[in-house]
Amino acid sequence: MRLILGIGLLVLLLRGVGWGQSAPALRGDSWAQVQRQRGGVITVVWDELAPFAYRDSTGRLVGIEIELLESFGQFVRQHYGYDLRLRWVNGGSFERVYERVRTSPVPGLFGAACFSITPERQREVQFTPAYMPDLNVLVTHASAPDYASARDFIRALPKLKAYTMRNTTMAQDVDSLRRAFYPALPVEVVPNDYDVLERIAQNKGTFAYVPLSQYFYARRRMPNLKRQTVLLSERIGFAAIHPRHSDWNEPMWAFVRAPNAEENNDQVIQKYLGKRVVEVVFNAPERPSGYSFELLSLQKELVTQRLINTALEVQTQKTYQSLAIVGVVLTLLVAMVQYARSADKQRLNRVLTGQNEVIRQQKEEIERFNRKLEMKVLQAQMNPHFIFNSLNAIQYFVTLDEKRKSLAYIAAFARFVRHLLRNASQPYTPVGQEVTMLEQYLALEKMRFADKFSYQVTAGDDEALSDVRLPSLLVHPFVENALYHGILNRPDGGGLITVRFEASPAHLTVTVEDNGVGRQAAADLTGRKQGSDPTPHEQLVKDRIALLNEGTVAKITLETTDLRHPDGRAAGTRLVMHLPNGEAMD
Repeated sequence: MRLILGIGLLVLLLRGVGWGQSAPALRGDSWAQVQRQRGGVITVVWDELAPFAYRDSTGRLVGIEIELLESFGQFVRQHYGYDLRLRWVNGGSFERVYERVRTSPVPGLFGAACFSITPERQREVQFTPAYMPDLNVLVTHASAPDYASARDFIRALPKLKAYTMRNTTMAQDVDSLRRAFYPALPVEVVPNDYDVLERIAQNKGTFAYVPLSQYFYARRRMPNLKRQTVLLSERIGFAAIHPRHSDWNEPMWAFVRAPNAEENNDQVIQKYLGKRVVEVVFNAPERPSGYSFELLSLQKELVTQRLINTALEVQTQKTYQSLAIVGVVLTLLVAMVQYARSADKQRLNRVLTGQNEVIRQQKEEIERFNRKLEMKVLQAQMNPHFIFNSLNAIQYFVTLDEKRKSLAYIAAFARFVRHLLRNASQPYTPVGQEVTMLEQYLALEKMRFADKFSYQVTAGDDEALSDVRLPSLLVHPFVENALYHGILNRPDGGGLITVRFEASPAHLTVTVEDNGVGRQAAADLTGRKQGSDPTPHEQLVKDRIALLNEGTVAKITLETTDLRHPDGRAAGTRLVMHLPNGEAMD
């Protein structure tokens, strides 16, 4: 048994005394490297748990595992003459320490967190020799009775609540009780061992499995704890862990087999737990001889009792069944009467529902008709504006006594007006007709401002655009705005307006781009000019778009971008309009 304690010393050495949080990459030399270099470094990742590893009132790292691990480092230096240095890293929690060692690529990384040696863990990591027995005891609130037998405690389970710590032998023992005797047992998981004990001390009707050594240590400051002497659980012992590929077993075993190793082990443990506690931990009189067998025997007794109770319940159920049959017959009679009344109500409800549906459809039809009328009114309000600007142009040419240009402009204007009136009478216009109308409009303006700008109106794939429609006269105001506010405010010629129509399966994209003075400069110039705005249609367009978007899933969207030269000067404006196809908007 003392040999086990000595082995645990080595484990604790490898457990670390952390001077801070773990780094992304930790150094851990193999034993072979230490031998070749006659020195090296191992890193011990530890979890804070008094009295094994913790900081005292001065901030110094102390504890059973800390002192044992320091002794191991001193042993390697004295016995082998190697300059072995131990680095300590606080792992943060029991689970993090285990996972860090299990997945470590370096052989010289050790974990110390009072790990119990279990077959499951032995398949994932290596264990150092155990330094202390691993005996889990049942701990309850001090107000709980002293259970004379395991059977007495099992009977009390429905009135109790358990606390435990995830991925520990404590959790395994609680789970064994729950699965075997009371699956509905409430179990609360807490961060660490002492949180478990604090919860029990504060709450009556609770219990947990905890290591015997930790119970004695916590009992000094938690008098509301009681240790039960039934259903104890023992495993091989506590030990440190290191990766499966580690080669540090040789110096570990040499350390625990060294002269005075067992005596030193006992002295360190007695320093923190006391001599009396150590004697109880290492020689507990109530040590279990067969925890699993005891649980199995109790489970068989409970199953037998349940079979007897089941037989009695069967007889009782027969009586209940007879009463239930009578109740069902009476219920059916009442249900038939209620069904007849309900059928009449449902028939009347269906008639009313049908009438309400007709009224709803008529209301929706009226609302759709009203929206179309509103859009036509807004559209009609814009038509005089277009014609007014064109008449101004004719007046301009006549004033200049440019008869030939006036006649040419009037002819072009007549074609444009015919196209405008034809489109104005339709809610939606094919893309091809919209392109023609925009070209005619820009040609008219080009006749007025011949030296100020040029233009391009392009459409994408003719086949893709052949069946696409868009709201009539919706693009024209943005083209006019680009001309009057962007291009005509340039101090020189060279203005360019481009209009592009591109179709996708669900949307039509219209891009209007100019190389004018930009929106900010245009706003400043408009504010300084006297008279009315030549393009007072912004609110009308917004109102039309709002009406078109009303009640539709696919919306018309506008994206306006201020273009810039590399030096930051304004280079014009780009407006991108995304429209669903005409059918989706109808």
